[in-house]
Amino acid sequence: MGFSPPPGYGPPLPAVGSYGGPPVVYSHRSRSTAFILSYFLGFLGVDRFYLGQIGLGILKLITCGGLGLWAIIDLVLLSLNAMKDAEGRLLQPPPTHPQATLNGNHVLLAAIFAGSFGVDRFLLGQTGLGIIKLVTCGGFGIWQIVDTVLIATGNITDARGNGLRWDQSA
Repeated sequence: MGFSPPPGYGPPLPAVGSYGGPPVVYSHRSRSTAFILSYFLGFLGVDRFYLGQIGLGILKLITCGGLGLWAIIDLVLLSLNAMKDAEGRLLQPPPTHPQATLNGNHVLLAAIFAGSFGVDRFLLGQTGLGIIKLVTCGGFGIWQIVDTVLIATGNITDARGNGLRWDQSA
């Protein structure tokens, strides 16, 4: 019998996805595009049509996004990368910056629900911009919309100039 260290003191476990399992096969559809369609036209079901889910798109269209509730749920699902296309594949995430430390999903959720209070900018470490955004109620709503689109497309950086992390393994 050989010596075995107590639990927690062994070699580090491999990262998620490196166990030799099947690689993640992404859809040819973009998560950023689906999110933007859902953000602006989700109550019409345009996001579901884009994902190839025609039946759900029609149902969402005739119910006006489930009276808005379904549209909000779809925004959250897209923000958390939990929505798939009609073939059951995950949507292509925005590019992840090599030095990224912030989870883009969390910043995107903050932009949706508390962007007018500057919470997304506070999460990004941009305190001054967060305060200005708070005082102006998200730039009278316009700044909130612009930031949400920038975050969803992966075109925003934190206070150190790093982009956001979108992959599930980090």
